[in-house]
Amino acid sequence: MLNDPQTSANPSQFNSERFLARDGEEPETEPRTMCFGFGRRICPGFHVANVSIWISTAMSLAAFDISKVVENDVEITSEVESLPGVASHPKPFKYSIKPRSATALGIIEQDI
Repeated sequence: MLNDPQTSANPSQFNSERFLARDGEEPETEPRTMCFGFGRRICPGFHVANVSIWISTAMSLAAFDISKVVENDVEITSEVESLPGVASHPKPFKYSIKPRSATALGIIEQDI
């Protein structure tokens, strides 16, 4: 249902703006309304999964600077492609992850 071109324009392409109303048009349906099921068949762990992803993302962004890789003073823009399968994952690509500060590094090392 989430890959139906009749309900989503370019469903395999990332475009967060598709969920914003503009030019008097209705936004596209948010994926969470379908991906966890609905009605009597809704996933009982929906709320736990949703909150866990939010907290994990917020903690990662608070502790790390995530950016494109720089090689020989040139910023490399990797092309992100998906691997086939039931759960889509990106093919490996180059990126840079560094602690935001010495304090963040201390917290990260403490957690290890």
